[in-house]
Amino acid sequence: MPTDSLLTLKLPEGYAFADLKLRRCADDEIDLDMDLFKLVCTLNGMDFEKVLQNHGPVVTTVLTVWYKRHLADGGAPDALMEALRRQGPRLN
Repeated sequence: MPTDSLLTLKLPEGYAFADLKLRRCADDEIDLDMDLFKLVCTLNGMDFEKVLQNHGPVVTTVLTVWYKRHLADGGAPDALMEALRRQGPRLN
């Protein structure tokens, strides 16, 4: 399984970044394939139910690490991820 050298986040084999089906919802939130996200949590020893209680930091980490890996492997830029990168960190 590929890992990020800084965070050593395990990513599931046989899946591409696009499989997350990332999209922006009408309320400006991000939606993604939660079954695949749960798989990433499981691969990394995270309690999915606890992650759901405060999912923002984990989702951000998974998206960031996986997208960096995707680009490093020659993947095409994703319009939503590029928009989020330009937007920078947000305060709630």
